[in-house]
Amino acid sequence: MNQCDFHYSHLLPKKPGILPLDENLVRQCRRCGTTFTTKSRIRKRCDACQQVVAVQKQKEANERLRARRAARRALELGLRTN
Repeated sequence: MNQCDFHYSHLLPKKPGILPLDENLVRQCRRCGTTFTTKSRIRKRCDACQQVVAVQKQKEANERLRARRAARRALELGLRTN
């Protein structure tokens, strides 16, 4: 019998779940400071602030994309003129 053939993991106690599905958490928004309830441990912002931040991030991503495309166009035009 090899060392790898037998594992003790089935004898160890099972870990409890991170969060029961029905449990609500009361969190404080990191942006505006209001308290809100959620079922997620990951959320850090209330619904209103989450939408505002999502719009801001999308706008910044679009600006980065436009800048990248403009730089690529300028590089291609520079190569064509040489």
